[in-house]
Amino acid sequence: MKTVGIFYGTTGGKTQEVIDIVAAKLGDVKVIDVANGIGELSSFDNIILASPTYGMGDLQDDWAGCIDELAGMDFSGKVVALIGVGDSAIFGGNYVEAMKHFYDAVSPKGAKIVGAMSTDGYSFEASEAVIDDKFMGLAIDASFDEGEMTEKVEEWLAKIKPEFV
Repeated sequence: MKTVGIFYGTTGGKTQEVIDIVAAKLGDVKVIDVANGIGELSSFDNIILASPTYGMGDLQDDWAGCIDELAGMDFSGKVVALIGVGDSAIFGGNYVEAMKHFYDAVSPKGAKIVGAMSTDGYSFEASEAVIDDKFMGLAIDASFDEGEMTEKVEEWLAKIKPEFV
């Protein structure tokens, strides 16, 4: 498997917790906080994009500052997996919609999006990050404890690892 670039933004720390689990389980990865920019992104063939969702489906501030740069990149031949962190109790009307921002930025640019996950077991009102009853990627709820996060990450990684060649 080629090296994986994990690009994440975090404000409250929950997305960092998720990324720490993903990185530990995957092994050979480079983790980049987008507060430091996304200039290295094009050097990876396998990419994970992660963000919490704020307000009415908004990206985390660091991601909001570079989403246009992301949308301007060529993703031909790249495999991209998405992670959304949200709070279904407070923001159930636009749960983990940060993934939709990523999807809209990279899918028209040739990215192969992998890692769609079932919505079964989640309780939320609506989400633009759902297509055909599946999340566009890994959805993590702020209410999950570390054991639940680890279980969700492991299930998701089992789906994306075969795609990361």
